[in-house]
Amino acid sequence: MLKVRAAVKVGVEQTEIQEFDRPVIPPEAGLLRVESSGVGGSDPELYRKPDHAPIIMGHENVGTIEELGPVAAARWGVRQGDRVALHEYLPCWHCEWCMKGDFRLCMEVDFFNVKDRLNTLRFGMSSCNIEPHLWGAMPSTCTCRRTRSCTRFRKICRPSGRPWPCLSAMVCSGPALMVVRVQCKTVLIFGPGQQGLGCTLAAKAAGSICVILVGMTRDRARLDLALRMGADHVIDAQEEDLHQRVMALTGGRGVDVVVDTTGDPTGQVVNDAVALAAKGAYLSLNGLEQHVPIKEIKKRYLTVRAPRGRSYGAVELALRYIGSGKYPINEVCSHDYGLDQVHDAILATAGRGVSGAIHVTVNPWR
Repeated sequence: MLKVRAAVKVGVEQTEIQEFDRPVIPPEAGLLRVESSGVGGSDPELYRKPDHAPIIMGHENVGTIEELGPVAAARWGVRQGDRVALHEYLPCWHCEWCMKGDFRLCMEVDFFNVKDRLNTLRFGMSSCNIEPHLWGAMPSTCTCRRTRSCTRFRKICRPSGRPWPCLSAMVCSGPALMVVRVQCKTVLIFGPGQQGLGCTLAAKAAGSICVILVGMTRDRARLDLALRMGADHVIDAQEEDLHQRVMALTGGRGVDVVVDTTGDPTGQVVNDAVALAAKGAYLSLNGLEQHVPIKEIKKRYLTVRAPRGRSYGAVELALRYIGSGKYPINEVCSHDYGLDQVHDAILATAGRGVSGAIHVTVNPWR
């Protein structure tokens, strides 16, 4: 029996390499040769989570179809040897959200609503004790198969000729496209990490009139990169008066869209977001609920929504932007690790061990 090597989380911030039998592929399933797996912003949090093991982490999956059953080929419209990107959700396909094509909100896979997160099938979060075991993007191959009534139809996308690490960046651009698909608006983005830079690209590509990215002094290199990604202005909040600068750039009106990618636990970013918003603005806030000033939101007639994953349509659009060649996505892909270095890759994404990490990837064949 052929074996597949995988990096398995076995405890809190503990990973070991294990081997699994290469699964037999039925007619309705496929096998993906993983060429690159992006480490998402949520992965360090999952890596620290107790009682959530053993799992093969990684949900930003791109690679080549190594084996494909005839039913899967007809259903997905792909062939063996095609380069593809996988959407991480494995939905039920019969609830109202699946019928709308918004698989991230399916009650079978919604991370915030399922009763048993470890045993709910979703790439990068499910127990590898569940056959065929390879529910993640950090083995050398992973399975794309039918589960319940799910056939993963319409959920495999065809990337263009970009390098593999660039293609895995489409997942971090996807959430950005969910919140800043706006035209003729002024957009303020907090945080120049992979999500913030993805928002910058998405906002400019969508036709925003003015895109402003906020960071700190230590983020100078990222702020400079943001200008190459389409930002009209960048602000070092430690060196400049944030409120004064934004109001000067908007003629005292404030901004139409605010996106917080920092998850700031102090509430300062939330307060700044509300204070800098124009009346009737749209806010995507990622802070703690006790910091949300409801009274000010009411006074300014603001719309607030928290970020929640990515839709199929957003990922498709991100792939088009990345494939267009208009943006320096390669500069966002800062660090690439081998399968034996998954622990280091996840810590790097959390800002530990190395400096300057933005979008970190794992190449199982390195």
